Order: sequence, then C-alpha cells, then structure tokens
Amino acid sequence: MVHVDTLAPEKIQAFENARVQWVALLKNKGRSDRRGLYLKIGTNTYYSVVSFARWRELETIGAERVATSKALADEAREYDRVSDESLVFPHASEIWREEPELAYLPTGRRLPDAVQLVIEDVKPTADYEAAWKPIAAALAQAKYPVERRSFFSSYGSGRTLSFWLAPSAAVLRAAPTVEQAVTSVVGEARAKELLAAWRACVLATQTFDVLPAMTNSTLMAARRSEERRVGKECRSR
Repeated sequence: MVHVDTLAPEKIQAFENARVQWVALLKNKGRSDRRGLYLKIGTNTYYSVVSFARWRELETIGAERVATSKALADEAREYDRVSDESLVFPHASEIWREEPELAYLPTGRRLPDAVQLVIEDVKPTADYEAAWKPIAAALAQAKYPVERRSFFSSYGSGRTLSFWLAPSAAVLRAAPTVEQAVTSVVGEARAKELLAAWRACVLATQTFDVLPAMTNSTLMAARRSEERRVGKECRSR
C-alpha cells in the first residue's frame, strides 16, 4: 500500500518538520502510526510504503492508525492540519503488486536502497517481461552494480514503477548506463536490438531521483544528508 503526498514547494519544510515532530512523539510514547517507509520522489513528492501479504491486514493497519490518533488526539489533529495544508494534487493511495519477473536483484537489495525511480506507461499488449529478461541476463553477466525492483500499480495509476537500488546515489552516477553494460556483454548490434524491443513496450517514461530512504526514525537524518549533498555539489533536486 502506497500513499502519495504531493507538496506545495513552499510547504515542503513545514511538512517535513511536522513529520519529524510527530515521529519523535510516537517514539516517546511507544507508538506507531503504521506509515512505513518514506521515500522522497523528485523535489516535492513523498511516497509512504507499507507492505502487506493479505487483504485483511489492511484492516489491522487501519485500526492501529485510528488507535494512535485517538490516544494522541490533540497532537494528531495538529499534525494532520499542518500536513494537509502542505498538499497539492495529486494526493492519493494506491495498491502496488511487486513484479519479480521485471527485477534485477543479484544481492536482493530492498526499497531503502532506492536512488532512482522510473515510472513507465506500458502498452497493454506488450510482452514487457520477455523484452526485459535478456537485458537482465546481460546486466547479471556484466555484474551491473545497480539493482532493480519493480511494481505494478494495480489499484491506482496502472503504471509500472521500477526503483533502481544502490548503496548511494554516487554509485548510480559512477555506474555505466544500462545501454553500456548490455553492449559490453552482447555487442553493439545485439544491444541495439534488445534495447529497441524493450523500449517499444513503453508509451511514456518519467524518471525521478529518490532521496535516500526514510523510515519513521530516519527522516531527519535523510533530510540532513540531502542538505549536505546539495551544499557539497551545488545541486538541487
């Protein structure tokens, strides 16, 4: 289950501060709001990701959230107020299904290692899996250092979302491109053929940087990490 918060640029700091203060309160009180893993997507969007295995688990998650809000009623109302005032469209919840056939996971990296997100509109009639398999095989043979975990938004946008995973954004920047890695294994002509077949499955693509993963307890640390990186590299997300 994924909740999407899109923020007004001028309200990002207020949203983050409210989250940090709320999480500190939860920790002090020994509670959780079951919001899971926070990922900053691009400049002004947050995904909060909660895994579940069975549909009935959603009822448990909802009940725990309600219980926490009731136990900390005044603080919860203030947190919700500041958070809601920061939002712009789109603001939604989705259900994603992981797609192991579209992954490249030689070491099994998880979402907390996400450094880039690629969102694809895949043609309904395309055999994306068949197009991806030889590319994944070439990446494995090349020992490509950046891994991939993919999801399909089955209750939501209907898009395919692939997170590229690495120990840091620096590893992603230093890595060869997928095209270069595949070419190094199968040669230029075959690489062009494989990549063309893969791209032909996709109608549109969006690519976003992902801030180093944020769990409830590490939101502030991740934000400080971003600030240090921006200061050092003179870059903005």
